[in-house]
Amino acid sequence: MLTEILLAVTTTTTLSTGVCSYRLRRKLRTDPLTGLGNRLALAEAFARARRRFPVVAVALGDMNGFKALNDIHGHRFGDRVLVEIAAILQRTAAHGEVPVRLHGDEFAVLIPCPTPDHAARRLDAYRTAVDALTEVDGQPITASMALGVMTAPSESAELSALLASADDRMYGDKHAHHSMRKEQECRSISPAKAS
Repeated sequence: MLTEILLAVTTTTTLSTGVCSYRLRRKLRTDPLTGLGNRLALAEAFARARRRFPVVAVALGDMNGFKALNDIHGHRFGDRVLVEIAAILQRTAAHGEVPVRLHGDEFAVLIPCPTPDHAARRLDAYRTAVDALTEVDGQPITASMALGVMTAPSESAELSALLASADDRMYGDKHAHHSMRKEQECRSISPAKAS
């Protein structure tokens, strides 16, 4: 009888410890606002992808005009936008792709690639999905994300190097976006207003 009680207590303690360990592990790898993975989750997924795919890519993106959106509507609304963007990235992710929130309005997506040109096509899918967001909590918004992606052969890929290169490309995309907006604003000024 005593043996059975001790076995039951040991089993319960072991199960309870395992559940707590799992919950802690999950919490450490999850962004609390969006529910996406965080940088640690990205690093672990990257290590797994390197073993399974010939090419890996990391896409990096942040929201265009997010600071202005926060300034106009407040940080609580900005948080709602980030939650919506996270949901869009999650829905858009193909099998094996891992979207994460790094910080603020900056997101990354690990894209395991069967071929080197696969990442560019996937980047377009993410861009199109984010651009389709036109309303959050009944408030109309214009959403767009500056994106950059970098690929490398799995055997030589390093996450930090891919993130740095994707960051450079993302800022190139952001500058192109700003230039295009300025050009559109200039075109919208009629000659009568310009004089």
